[in-house]
Amino acid sequence: MLLSIHPRIFTPCMYDHFADIILPLKLGGTFTYKVPTDFARAIKPGHRVVVQFGRQQKMYTAIVMRLHKNKPELGIVKSILALADDEPVVLPLQLKFWEWMANYYLCTLGEVMNASLPSALKLDSTTTIELSPDWLDEEEELTDREFVITETLSHEGPLKIEDLQKQVDIRAIHPLIKSLLSKGVILIKEELEERFKPKTDVYLRPANEMGLDELAARGDELKRAPKQEQALVAFLEIMDVEGKVSRTAVCEKAGVDTTVIKKLIEKGLLESYEKTIGRLAALGKGEDVGPIMLTPIQQQALTELETGFEKHDVALLHGVTGSGKTLLYLHLAQKAISEGKQVLYLLPEIALTAQMINRLRAQFGDKVGIYHSRFNDQERVEIWQKVLTGEYSIILGARSAVFLPFQQLGLIIVDEEHETSYKQFDPAPRYHGRDAAIVLAHLHKCKTLLGTATPSLESFFNGRHGKYAYIRLLERHGGTAMPEIRIVDVKDLTRKKMMKSHFSPVLLDQMQNSFDNNGQVILFQNKRGFAPYLMCVNCNWIPKCRNCDVSLTYHKQSETLRCHYCGYSRELPQKCEACGQVHIRIFGFGTEKIEEELPIFFPTVRVARFDLDSTRGKDGHHKIIEQFQNHDLDVLVGTQMVTKGLDFGEVNLVGILSADQLLAFPDFRSHERAFQLMEQVSGRAGRRDKQGLVLIQAMNPEHPVVLAVKEGKWEQLYEEELRVRQQFHYPPYARLVEVTVKHIDRDLTQQAAKWLAGILRKEIKSLIMGPVPPFIGRVKNQYLQSILIKIPKDSTQLPADKAAIQRALHELSLHKDYKKVTVVVNVDP
Repeated sequence: MLLSIHPRIFTPCMYDHFADIILPLKLGGTFTYKVPTDFARAIKPGHRVVVQFGRQQKMYTAIVMRLHKNKPELGIVKSILALADDEPVVLPLQLKFWEWMANYYLCTLGEVMNASLPSALKLDSTTTIELSPDWLDEEEELTDREFVITETLSHEGPLKIEDLQKQVDIRAIHPLIKSLLSKGVILIKEELEERFKPKTDVYLRPANEMGLDELAARGDELKRAPKQEQALVAFLEIMDVEGKVSRTAVCEKAGVDTTVIKKLIEKGLLESYEKTIGRLAALGKGEDVGPIMLTPIQQQALTELETGFEKHDVALLHGVTGSGKTLLYLHLAQKAISEGKQVLYLLPEIALTAQMINRLRAQFGDKVGIYHSRFNDQERVEIWQKVLTGEYSIILGARSAVFLPFQQLGLIIVDEEHETSYKQFDPAPRYHGRDAAIVLAHLHKCKTLLGTATPSLESFFNGRHGKYAYIRLLERHGGTAMPEIRIVDVKDLTRKKMMKSHFSPVLLDQMQNSFDNNGQVILFQNKRGFAPYLMCVNCNWIPKCRNCDVSLTYHKQSETLRCHYCGYSRELPQKCEACGQVHIRIFGFGTEKIEEELPIFFPTVRVARFDLDSTRGKDGHHKIIEQFQNHDLDVLVGTQMVTKGLDFGEVNLVGILSADQLLAFPDFRSHERAFQLMEQVSGRAGRRDKQGLVLIQAMNPEHPVVLAVKEGKWEQLYEEELRVRQQFHYPPYARLVEVTVKHIDRDLTQQAAKWLAGILRKEIKSLIMGPVPPFIGRVKNQYLQSILIKIPKDSTQLPADKAAIQRALHELSLHKDYKKVTVVVNVDP
């Protein structure tokens, strides 16, 4: 759709209806517009509308929140300019969900709208300049540069501002445009263009409604044109099987190009037409796996789940790795779909969709859709429309799938519910996919199933205290034994000089044993790159990021030093930039270094990395997983991406190369997170018939978390963590709100944060800590100050405290000295 509107010539209508709309801007609340009588009966909440906003009269795509007849008492009320669709693209329950998210996560409805809608559903607004038809071409009124602009517009026609600027090569063009506008020489128009364009392909059919028999008989006319004859035969064969024929299919089958098809059209044998096709690759029906067969233990867990759902809206399925939780998910999903409902199946990582989609295809065929950030904008719109029309019965997706327009949602499954990947960090809304899914299910009056082998402390607490139904699965599917876990004392081996680079002798021996038995190995190191930092051995100088307070990570493949926070990169220094010496060494190790060193010990072994760097691109995850699953690889070296629910039947050894690195992070969840990562990656070993082996390399083999993984004493670890958190007012005994103040001026940041904390302490009774610099005090050239608010979980203070936070932020935005600072609010960090 291309909509061109001139604000001066809009014809006013009679109004008695008004609409509160959401603009895709970081502005609080909604904005009231008049509804023209032309479409007063057609407009509904959830419709996309075109409006003008601001002094520049810029045009935006907005969403109607609600309709009413209450005319605002103050100000001039503008009119909605156009409806963008025949039917709403956002449903009423979605609008309620947006409102909850904005209120709970202390952000604006515009920010929620931007996160929810695919970008291609937001119309592009462009400003164009053209000569006014009323201008009398009086050159004496114009300066030399104004004359150049008018000449360009006279020859080129209407141009976008940026295109006009390039044509005339004038940097400061806006004052000239303003002058020409005041003289009546030019007109400014706003154009809105629909970003989403349905994908089409050229199809063929017999010309003039000719029958296929008649068309085949006319094939004799082509005896002297063998390629045309081949193309016609190919057309008839495809038509006989599929009933519709694309030009591409005929060309591929006959081995001809489009010029041959053009000749057939010219001879009156075929005619072409355009047909809308989807961008999404058809998933089809997977390999038939038969009915879902549950073991007695799984059947008992299913019965407990169904009983639990009678009393609770949320159930936590706590099953050991490899216990067959997925089979229970599929059983419950099948039940919901058979009742005419839709199912949302959430996964924490895009990587997991590659394996899971095959299982869902086998069960549900083309009723399965996938939704995640690797799809382009056009594909996301197609998925959005298929969910809206009910074409998809089950959606497999990452956290953003909670925003899809479900008509009949019957069940939400949140797999690996403990994963931090469910939390959105930037930009706002900084929501948690698991918590948002529970609220979404409540709005749809359906159930939520949380599944994991290592529950988050919050979910475990809710399960133990009766807020959620809590079901255990204690045995692996098929009776396979849990992997044997051994701890390797790296400190002692280092002292005895027995370590070979970052590999202990026992790890190398067991890897060789695995290869000899045609097994596969996973090595876990939660650092990407080659080495975390370089350092001068003479003066201890370390290359730092120029924008952030962090050391630069060495990436050997590209021979660069990179910042993993802002993306800054530089070449390797040839000498120390502090003392001038050339003795610079690498310290630490990442996945890239492990990948490079393994062939030294195992020259014939096939190795791949599975981290952020190696999986860039739409199908990056899928290709590596498929190679490993097909046993085209022997070793998979990965970061935390390898810990997240992947299922490989031939993995009999897992090596955790540095457990201590996981435990040293300065965060109240570090012990919980370290246990979850080690327990989850351990669960990748021995998932079929043979017992697997896990080797944990640690400098401190007696650490409670390491021992909890080895001895399976997770419950004792959780109880101790809960005791500490209760003592220091952390979740699940309190709700956290983190307020971060940012600015390029360090002193201004500190002063503004201190002023804001003072206001908050006057307004809020809850415990307030800070302001203090976070662990990394400068990111992207902005200094940070953090204020942490701890609100008692079971108190009624939360709404009042959030309101006080918003008032304090409003006061800060009006302060003459501090209004330039940026403030980020993170609820449940």
